[in-house]
Amino acid sequence: MNLAKYTLLTLCFIASALCSADTIKVEKTSYSASILKVGTGQPAIAATDLNSDGNQDVIIANNSDNNIVTYLSNGNGTLTPAGDFPAGDSPSGLSTSDINGDGNIDVVIANHETSYVTMLFGNGKGGFYPAPNSPLSVQVTPHPHVVRLSDLDGDSKVDLIVDNRNHEGLLILKGHGNGDFKLPGKTVKVGGDPYRGFAIKDLNKDGHSDLVTPNQNDIGILINNKSGKNPFSLNNLTQSEAPFTVEVADTNGDGNMDLLVANNLNVITIIPGDGSGSFLKKKQVEIQASNGAKQIATGDINGDDIDDALISSWSGEILVLIGGSTIKSIKFKNTNIPNPWGVALLDLNKDGKSDFIVADGNSNLAAVYISQIE
Repeated sequence: MNLAKYTLLTLCFIASALCSADTIKVEKTSYSASILKVGTGQPAIAATDLNSDGNQDVIIANNSDNNIVTYLSNGNGTLTPAGDFPAGDSPSGLSTSDINGDGNIDVVIANHETSYVTMLFGNGKGGFYPAPNSPLSVQVTPHPHVVRLSDLDGDSKVDLIVDNRNHEGLLILKGHGNGDFKLPGKTVKVGGDPYRGFAIKDLNKDGHSDLVTPNQNDIGILINNKSGKNPFSLNNLTQSEAPFTVEVADTNGDGNMDLLVANNLNVITIIPGDGSGSFLKKKQVEIQASNGAKQIATGDINGDDIDDALISSWSGEILVLIGGSTIKSIKFKNTNIPNPWGVALLDLNKDGKSDFIVADGNSNLAAVYISQIE
């Protein structure tokens, strides 16, 4: 393993001692936690501006409660509940965008153990109502886990992407721009079972969104050619352990998208990107983490314009990775969040540093960590 680009520095983990649950220090900035009542059951979190006031708001999908809950940010580190809205059976993932062209943020929700996704239109005030054609039957097998919204073909209309595990691919439904999607869609092969946590980013700087999937034994890299009978070129990046979830971010500040891979064991791998859609395995670094990573969120925690990451795990620990030429890590637990599941990074107090939310997988609680402005 070549550590010329990356060196791992652990800031706060000695034996079984962990950082304080209530206050965490990241470099020179302290983050203090408060507990927020949300919904119950394996939450997924999205951050977006729901009411066009310039503040990042929060949507949480709750698997057991069959709903989403929304919170409006006041721009000073506080959140105000805006309502809860039916989201179909067992919502397990969500994605946001304006899918009907009215200028308001809408949401699409993956419904676990079903054959459909739920589509809700936003009212521009933090509320949602069912789209006329919702639920939308996507017929993926065994059922949808994750959804993403992105304009893949460059027509300025948002498309819908859903994992299609039994067909070893991603189902792409072309958006019409009016809140509807073209059925039955097309499944793009990814070289394996994508399961959870696929990512969408422009990997080669051509202005088109590319796709990255965690398969059983490798990572599927699908470069978007935008047109033709086969609009995606597939390359597979072999992994020594089965990847569980992936994310893409610029973790070393060189302007290229890097690959973050969490496996089912206790390793997080960061593989630098070369800016052309390939990743440099010889320069990868492996970070010892906690067993069984679940979700990865990215943002800028320390305000240096380099991407950082927040990762939840089955062990009850939460991992913070601070990007740069040296990768720094912090592990911590919060006793109110024994089963950390959903994670999000967003700037709630508008100080240029991402605050973070960690929602529990069993209870109806989430911890909200806010940076203390110095």
